[in-house]
Amino acid sequence: MHPRTPVLAIAQVIAAALPALGQSGPPFVSVPPGFGLVLHTSGLDFPTAIEFAGSSLWITEGGFLPGVAPKIKRIDGAPGSTTAVTILSGPDLPPGALRGPLTDITHRDGWLWITHHATGANGWRVGAISRFQPGDPVGTFTTVITNLPSAGDHHTDALVFGADGRAYFSIGTATNSSVVGPDNEILEGWLAGAPTFHDFPAKDVVLSGLEFQTLVPFVLDPTRTLHTPPFGAFGSGFVPTGAVVTAPTPAAPQEGMIAGNGAVYSFDPASANPTATLRLEAWGFRNPYGLGFDPADPTRLIVSNNGADIRAANLGNGLRLIGAHPIANDLEDVFAFAVGGAEEFFGWPDFFHHPTAGIPLPITDPIFCNHPPRLRIRCPQFVFDAAFRATLTVESALVQLEINSSANKFDFSTNATFQFMGNMFIAETGAFAPTTGATQFTGHKVVRVDLQAGTSHDFLVNTGANPAQLFDPTNFNKPIDVRFRDATMLVVDLGVFVPSLNLVAPASGKIWALARL
Repeated sequence: MHPRTPVLAIAQVIAAALPALGQSGPPFVSVPPGFGLVLHTSGLDFPTAIEFAGSSLWITEGGFLPGVAPKIKRIDGAPGSTTAVTILSGPDLPPGALRGPLTDITHRDGWLWITHHATGANGWRVGAISRFQPGDPVGTFTTVITNLPSAGDHHTDALVFGADGRAYFSIGTATNSSVVGPDNEILEGWLAGAPTFHDFPAKDVVLSGLEFQTLVPFVLDPTRTLHTPPFGAFGSGFVPTGAVVTAPTPAAPQEGMIAGNGAVYSFDPASANPTATLRLEAWGFRNPYGLGFDPADPTRLIVSNNGADIRAANLGNGLRLIGAHPIANDLEDVFAFAVGGAEEFFGWPDFFHHPTAGIPLPITDPIFCNHPPRLRIRCPQFVFDAAFRATLTVESALVQLEINSSANKFDFSTNATFQFMGNMFIAETGAFAPTTGATQFTGHKVVRVDLQAGTSHDFLVNTGANPAQLFDPTNFNKPIDVRFRDATMLVVDLGVFVPSLNLVAPASGKIWALARL
């Protein structure tokens, strides 16, 4: 668990600030009864994660836009009077050592650990895990693990330390549903720069022989003649039924990569060679963005997972399907597994989950083909060979959350003053409508999840009814991380970032503080 040191009497500061607001928080925000919400820090460039130890608080700025460097900043002071001082930035290090997006930060034994991108094998933007001492970030900066397959849609995401001393981290998938296509360039912007990159399985897999022709013309296939198989480079052609795709490992890298996508791994941070201790813990996730150990069971790791999309874009003649292998009605998930045992499988790309019961369903279930009226999707088919699928046991979801809500990082309440002991609070960053196939702006809130009951409840909500209200830069916009500091919940707000609507506002990122009155 993260250290929680009482430093600021944040609840008293919140109580003092509320009379000026005339309510329990800013406009267009629903604050739970009995709580107050105030702005802790503003003016951040797309912050992604928060950490604290002793008297200091650290925040990461993602650095995922051209000209905006990834940064780690230290924040001191009471809410509303804080200063954010950059202690490390990408340009401070040799070229390629620290690239965006910078996605997580964790304090351990005097070191700050981060998950980020770096330049790696093939010139790809690979995932990396590094550490440094806050008093000498440049002089102590060391990359511990690199060449993780993270050049695609999703990244090397969360990093947590277990009671067993091992470090656990997650890697998202390169694509929506295992097939590279126009969406990875038109929507995600990476394919032209890394045209041979693709998903790498975390375990050896056997393919069904399924392949996909380019749906819409784009820069790499203007005449729509190329075919792409799952887990293969764009335009690499047909593969026979029964073809085996070998999983990369540190001992046997594949195309320079040492691990697979859509998985959770662990390693020994005290080893002289941490890469050699890499161990697969679970796989079959799409984007396991948040990780955290159950406070009631230090061997149980909880995962928040972003579901698959339909993938559409307006190419000048209305909204059109552009994703090679679209999936309808795949909700966001909360999963759990015991660390240190046999690797557990959670379904992607051939199994998803029932929207209410959470039980596994095959990708061929009609629910995943129920397309919106304006988009007629090709019903998804199995990627894996039938005999191989029969060897897989797919785990259920603990809780299903709103579709397209982007359920990201979370923390647990362990403070009796805050209440809701043992409940999980997840930042839902919000739908990227309409590119994901979303028809409304779901998310933009923090939800409370009762793992025992298997239920979720809205807790802190952006109530805006239109983009002007939802994305007012002074408002509560897109929560991406939640962390408790004693009886106070700190919420990292990415700010205004909706490229599909041309709404991108640097310096609109914030930290909010919520506490009981």
